[in-house]
Amino acid sequence: MKKGLKIGGVIVGVIIILMLLLPFAFRGKIAGIVKTEGNKMLNAQFDFRKLSISLFRNFPQASLTLEDFWLKGTGDFEGDTLVQAGEVTAAVNLFSLFGDKGYDVSKVSLKDTRLHAIVLPDGRVNWDIVKPDTVQKEEETAEEASAFKIKLKQFVADNVDLVYDDRQGNRYAEVLALDALCSGDLSSDRTTLKLKAETGSLTYKMNGIPFLSKVKLAAKMDIDADLANHKYTLKDNSFRLNAIEADLDGWMTLKDPAIDMDLKMNTNDVGFKEILSLIPAIYATEFSSLKTDGTATLTASVKGIWQGDTVPAFDVDMQVKDAMFRYPSLPAGVDRINVNARIQNPGGSADLTTIRLNPFSFRMAGNPFTVIADIKTPVSDPDFRAEAKGILNLGMVKQVYPLQDMELNGTVNADMQMAGRMSYIEKEQYDRVQASGTVGLSGMKLKMKDMPDVDIRKSLLTFTPKYLQLSETTVNIGKNDLTADSRLENYMGYALKGTTLKGYLNVRSNHLSLNDFMKTDSVAAASADSTAATGIVEIPRNVDLQIDANLKQVLFNKMSFNDMNGKMVVKDGKVDMKNLSMNTMGGNVVMNGYYSTADVKRPQLNAAFKMNNIVFAQAYKDLDMVRQLAPVFEHLKGHFNGNLNVATDLDETMSPVMNTMQGNGHLSTRDINLSGIKVIDLIAEAIKQPNLKDMKAKDMDIDFTIKDGRVSTKPFDIKLGEYVLNLSGSTGIDQTIDYTGKVKLPASLAGDYAKLTTLDLKIGGSFDSPKVSVDTKSMANQAVQTVADEAIGRIGKKLGLDSAATANKDSLKQKVTEKATEKVFDFLKKKLK
Repeated sequence: MKKGLKIGGVIVGVIIILMLLLPFAFRGKIAGIVKTEGNKMLNAQFDFRKLSISLFRNFPQASLTLEDFWLKGTGDFEGDTLVQAGEVTAAVNLFSLFGDKGYDVSKVSLKDTRLHAIVLPDGRVNWDIVKPDTVQKEEETAEEASAFKIKLKQFVADNVDLVYDDRQGNRYAEVLALDALCSGDLSSDRTTLKLKAETGSLTYKMNGIPFLSKVKLAAKMDIDADLANHKYTLKDNSFRLNAIEADLDGWMTLKDPAIDMDLKMNTNDVGFKEILSLIPAIYATEFSSLKTDGTATLTASVKGIWQGDTVPAFDVDMQVKDAMFRYPSLPAGVDRINVNARIQNPGGSADLTTIRLNPFSFRMAGNPFTVIADIKTPVSDPDFRAEAKGILNLGMVKQVYPLQDMELNGTVNADMQMAGRMSYIEKEQYDRVQASGTVGLSGMKLKMKDMPDVDIRKSLLTFTPKYLQLSETTVNIGKNDLTADSRLENYMGYALKGTTLKGYLNVRSNHLSLNDFMKTDSVAAASADSTAATGIVEIPRNVDLQIDANLKQVLFNKMSFNDMNGKMVVKDGKVDMKNLSMNTMGGNVVMNGYYSTADVKRPQLNAAFKMNNIVFAQAYKDLDMVRQLAPVFEHLKGHFNGNLNVATDLDETMSPVMNTMQGNGHLSTRDINLSGIKVIDLIAEAIKQPNLKDMKAKDMDIDFTIKDGRVSTKPFDIKLGEYVLNLSGSTGIDQTIDYTGKVKLPASLAGDYAKLTTLDLKIGGSFDSPKVSVDTKSMANQAVQTVADEAIGRIGKKLGLDSAATANKDSLKQKVTEKATEKVFDFLKKKLK
């Protein structure tokens, strides 16, 4: 018995060891199969970071797990990620991977996954990624065994985001944080699918209208699945939208490429409180304690074929009569709430959809407010009618809704009507459009935690069919003030269909700190969208505005601008600046050029700057570009004039991307103190003239270019007393220096050797650690250049050479070079001690 137990234990141990080791042995082969098969089948970019195998996780099946899996589009979908998954796991019959009868998959799970489906305006979809030849081959071998045997019995989703962006049908759906479990035998012709799902947020929009906004959905369903005929009939089921609990009756049949359906929602127990739960702000704030009264009904049904642009008949109806709500902890509530909202379509074209809201009315603090809206033919030519009338006392909001850390005051007085067709607006047939009335705002004050106070004393919007007029309005935000008046044309087309908004805007301010409106690091870090978390200011493409600016003081990052005046044209995702003048950095700058976000991932600046009387040290302090390309400005004492033409990409902080910058310019100064400049100190030491360290430079003019991350200058002179320093070369964003120079010594110092007193310099190293050296070879070259045929004898005699040597000019040149170099160096050693 003991011997048998030992043998059994050894066998079990060997099996366990083999189950641990076999996955490592086959992992490379299986990873190769997955990548090879995937790339054969897919017209997309496909990869994963790691593949792992476990024989324990779904025993007796093997678990294949792909980590950091992604699938990206190509062509027009370049850069769009169809699938990005933290973990994808499939339970597979391991031995089926090495046979020729296909792959046996019984379970699939997704974890930390995002799926983004896109339909382009022309109908093309980003999930059509199977290569055409693969599809054809599959059709030709339809009678052969499938490469996959899907015996799926379970599907698991853990924290999955789904986005459906239909740009052709103008529909958008977003499901966030989906957890789901679906079980059943998909290998049989008929089975019962058991589904349990819950999502943190569900949003659905059609034609820009939000029908569902960030609602919480939970569902539990048993579905009779006729897999042979692709028909799915709902049995016992329930679902919940926020606080609304309901169930569905009916069925759905998949008839590729169409879907036939007959579904009806039953909401026998819905009340007004449950209807209110669809409003995110109310559902998220003390909803359980909310007291309500009144009657409410909600019905929904859909029946017919959904294929392409053809939609089934649907009807969603919500009625609320004489309702009210009140938080017990607050002194007042909102009453006389009446809602008659209905969305219908008889089936066929989506353009047959009608949306009716007549009325939506309520009373708050004794003031009634009513909104009426009707929309027909929303796809082809929206036919709309809308009215808003009433008074909102914003100071009473805190009496009916828990504002927490917010204080709100002011009065909104609305009396406006609009009616017409979108085609009238597009054709500028404003006589056929009804638009009249005003919306006034007075005494508005808003205080929020960690936000500057907002104060609007008075503002009035006046509506006409052709334009929207904003009267002179002053907004105070913290210490900032902004006064604006404008006239905006095509505002209805802009609001309803996204067409171009045109007009003018006059802006004035005494103090405007843009830093107060930039995102803090903590806010940016909390944002899930990397683009939204940046400081890039995106210019809308559908805006055509003429802006006149008169701003007394503007603060941006470290910079201060005073008396900023000029014109700006906002159009096609670009801002053109014309003679934008500002006092800054101790002087004045006039700017002409543009800032463009036509490619929002690569914003660009192309501009010309005319600068007058700018302080060197202030330019260094305020501009990152100067600190990178010309850190020498930090220690320069004085002012400069000049111009700069520059074209560069901008990063997410709207700072120049230095290695993309191209430009040129000119800089001049008439009186500058160079004391404390390391390079000048080293030059002074190299030529033994320490008094040069404290001299002022006169009349300096520099022409420069910017290219490939370096600033290159043409030869320019620096006059230091009686000395003249001529420099040229380049500096880089890596702070390196590559300059050559010449120092012309004054005649009083050179004496008889004045022609030999131009010293060649080399300046290298970096701004923090420059290196200066005298080019000794240049001295010999200068001596040779002083030798002329008619002077050889005289120079040879002066240098003490015999007559035989002077008779041979080549020999004389060599000896003159040697002797002249020796004499000049002896001379300089004495003079430059």
